[in-house]
Amino acid sequence: MQEQGGWLLPSAWFLLQRRLAGLDRFGCGNGSAAAVYESMANGQVVLVTTEPLGGGPPVRSVFFVAEGDPAKAAAIIATVMAPNEKVEACGPLPEPAVKALGLKPGDFTHG
Repeated sequence: MQEQGGWLLPSAWFLLQRRLAGLDRFGCGNGSAAAVYESMANGQVVLVTTEPLGGGPPVRSVFFVAEGDPAKAAAIIATVMAPNEKVEACGPLPEPAVKALGLKPGDFTHG
């Protein structure tokens, strides 16, 4: 085995990606060409910034939302936030993370 930065880590990552895509590690099949298409249930990371009513520094909170569309994910969180809180989608949350968090479409959890 090679040390960090060698071939071991990239090879393990490649095998993990293939397994998540539903491909076996050898790429063997029944001899026919096939492409695996799965619906990607990506989510969004949403940042909520709360401006304290009495002044002071803003407080930031992270939420993980099982909604791929950034605007919809922000809207889901905004429905449960107060008017003095700013809600913005920060970036995608990969499908494996959504599954690991046990989120169903439209669900969210505090990070």
